[in-house]
Amino acid sequence: MFKVFGTDGIRCEVNKEPMTPDTCLKIAKTTGYLLSNKNEKKNRVIISKDTRLSGYLFEPLMASGFISMGMDVILVGPLPTPALSMLINSLRADMGVMITASHNTFEYNGLKFFDSKGDKISKKLELKIENIVLNQKKYLNIINKNIKTGKALRLKDAQGRYSEFLKLKLEKKINFNKIKVVLDCGNGATYNIAPALFWELGCEVITINNQPDGKNINMNCGAVNVKTLSQKVLTTKADVGFAFDGDGDRVIVVDDKGNEIDGDKILALFTKDLLNKNKLKKKTVVSTLMSNLGFENYLTKKLGVKLIRTNVGDINVIKEMKKGSYSLGGEQSGHIILSEYAKTGDGILVALKILEILKDSNLNTHALFNTYKSFYQEKINILIKDQLNNKSKNLIKEISDIMQRKNPHLRYLIRESGTEPLIRILVEGKNKKEIKKEIKKVLNKIEKIVND
Repeated sequence: MFKVFGTDGIRCEVNKEPMTPDTCLKIAKTTGYLLSNKNEKKNRVIISKDTRLSGYLFEPLMASGFISMGMDVILVGPLPTPALSMLINSLRADMGVMITASHNTFEYNGLKFFDSKGDKISKKLELKIENIVLNQKKYLNIINKNIKTGKALRLKDAQGRYSEFLKLKLEKKINFNKIKVVLDCGNGATYNIAPALFWELGCEVITINNQPDGKNINMNCGAVNVKTLSQKVLTTKADVGFAFDGDGDRVIVVDDKGNEIDGDKILALFTKDLLNKNKLKKKTVVSTLMSNLGFENYLTKKLGVKLIRTNVGDINVIKEMKKGSYSLGGEQSGHIILSEYAKTGDGILVALKILEILKDSNLNTHALFNTYKSFYQEKINILIKDQLNNKSKNLIKEISDIMQRKNPHLRYLIRESGTEPLIRILVEGKNKKEIKKEIKKVLNKIEKIVND
């Protein structure tokens, strides 16, 4: 039996469970049943997608499922995930679904669900959906027997609505004239809206990877690979570069010297800025287990700010932020949540807010992000064919615990990916040579368990 939900919604290779036509139809019907407002005669759901080829398969499938349950469907086409969250509120929809596999290549696709408030649905609700989808008897009990169905319509000004929403989040006095920006849209959902918006705000805009063909999304570009962006920033002598992932909820920065600035460094910048403005609630930042020890030391020892670490996944960060009413959180991978402005990570919004700070600072981007020295992190992934059994999981945990006790000055993180069939290994410390040697030891031990 397969699992339906992972770390961040549903995601796997196209036409493999649960991203098969039959299962996706069941998921749409089940989600529509659970999230629709039973007191209303009609309910509405918004469907958005990124630019991958299989969006043409899953968009009509999901629409059919919702329509069969009596819901009206609003189709908005390719838009960043945070735009969907915003539209749910402005159009008073009961729910929304984003068809995307985020940073994965086109062979993958997935589904992210949002409730009537524009928030990602809870793990508890995910479990309810999964229990119905995987149980034929329960599933047959929710099928709509009513002759009346919903209808579908396409919203033509969705991009304009989102663009104006972002502009309203900026300081009116800020002028972005004379700022040269390179945008890497990753051939994803930001390909159209980002270049137009930055140009409208006065930037000199150079855009790369904004010609999606359905298969080139995240292909050695965007937030997953900034090599081309870095070269472009240097050759054009730009002030800054921004790389978005496939669905536009993540951003990685390249400074004016071509250096990659990850989510930790972005969080450090916002921490300092919000502290200066007395807007950092409870002097606390939320991040994940992946965040660099150098970042943690900077926050706690230099700025006097508390860092709360969660499990990997922006949904875990958002949950912790809501729980403690915190104003800033994010991931090393580029999910940055500014709760004053948005409920989810928003790559374009974060990029614009960075430009605001840059303009106010009178610094170049290299100096702006020169906040702390990172510890060295080495990461390796191991492909796994089948889900790990409890015995293997326990052995892996035992190896991690033993090595951590043996080398307390290092940090070990070994975890099963929630989005891909991988074991992810991270070893962190100050000595690069030692880290490289140590991760090989970990790799050999884990491979023996996985390949047994």
